[in-house]
Formats: sequence, structure tokens, C-alpha cells
Amino acid sequence: MLSDLARGPGLAMLVVAALAAFVVTSFSVVTTDPGGERSVFLWIVDAATTVFVLLATAGIVSADFTAGYHRNLFARPESPALYYLQRWLLGGVAVAVGVVIVGLAVSARLHTPMIDPALLAQTGLEYLLLGGLVFVLSTFTRRDWLVALFVVVFHGSLSAGQAIGLASGPVGRLFYAALPPFHLVGPRHPIPDGAGLLQVGCYGLALVLGALAMLRWRALASGARA
Repeated sequence: MLSDLARGPGLAMLVVAALAAFVVTSFSVVTTDPGGERSVFLWIVDAATTVFVLLATAGIVSADFTAGYHRNLFARPESPALYYLQRWLLGGVAVAVGVVIVGLAVSARLHTPMIDPALLAQTGLEYLLLGGLVFVLSTFTRRDWLVALFVVVFHGSLSAGQAIGLASGPVGRLFYAALPPFHLVGPRHPIPDGAGLLQVGCYGLALVLGALAMLRWRALASGARA
């Protein structure tokens, strides 16, 4: 599993990390705000983290079922839920490594440490939320990452709309409340506390448990996963 992860998503993540590090170390930011340069580079780290999560989890279940690999993987009495949970956890480790690489590049550019527990904690929360969403979607469709990306963009649109007074009606608020709280996670944001942290944790855990439940109780050959 480690070998497959390294040769597949790991290689793509390494390319993304290298490109992000190149951008960070090669370009200057002109701003009158003393913290403006750091803010811009945090946007780059945040965007790279989202890409890392999507790469690490895309097709995590659906790729095996689409190719028919599940017939060999589970020919022996092995738990599909535990198998894919292990794969999901390893994907989280790969995402953390990618974020550390980009964070080191930002640290070198700004001459200030960027790798700290807060950055890694926010990376973990984003992986729990977005990675959990892709995980559960992958038990239904091979377009898991694409649907998840649409949800992220749609959530961002609702957030922007509410900030300027649009999408603030009952329907908009209902959709916003039902979607994962992506506005609370990511390297650009402080670690949520209290109700925010509880919301992220419960929502992400529910997504992962939902994926495991589908793998545990749904027949492996059911559904086209198309």
C-alpha cells in the first residue's frame, strides 16, 4: 500500500509541492501591509494543502472497484473497511509531508519558522473534513474528488455571498449549515475552538464512519460506482 501510494498520488503530490516551493522562493510580493507577504504565502500553502488532500484521497475506494481489483484484494477474509481506513490514514501522513515541504520553503523565504503544531493541526482538520468527504463519496462514485471539489467551491460561494448580504435567505442558510464547515479549516485560519472545533470534529468523524459503514455493510459488488 505504501508503494502504491508513493508511486501514484505521492508522486503527483511531490510535483505539486515542488511547484509551490518554486513559486514561494522565486517571486516577491509587493505590499504595504507588514504581514501581507506572509498572508499571500499562506494562501499558497492553503491551496497546496487542498490539492494534496484531493490527490491523496481521489479514487481511494472507487478506483479499485472500477478496475475490479476488489476481487483479488478481498478474496481472502479481510475487512474492506479496515483496509481502506488504513489507506485513508496513510494518505493523511502523505498530506502532512507535502505541507511540511511547502512550509519549509515558506520558512526559508520569510526567514521565520512556519512549521508549528498549529499548521499541522489545521492540516489534520482539513484532511479529516475534505478527505473524509472524498472517502465517503468514493464508496458511491469514481468522480469522488470532483464532487468534493464542487462542494468546496459551492461552500466558498455561499460564504462570499453571505459576507456581502447575498445568499442570506433561509434556503442559503440551510445549505450553508448542511455543508461541511470548510471555513473553519486550512492553514490560513486559526485553529477553531469550542463549538467550531466540535463541529469540525463531529462532521469529519461522521463522514469517515459513514464511509466505513458503507464498506462494512454494503455488498462489495453492488452499485456501479460510475
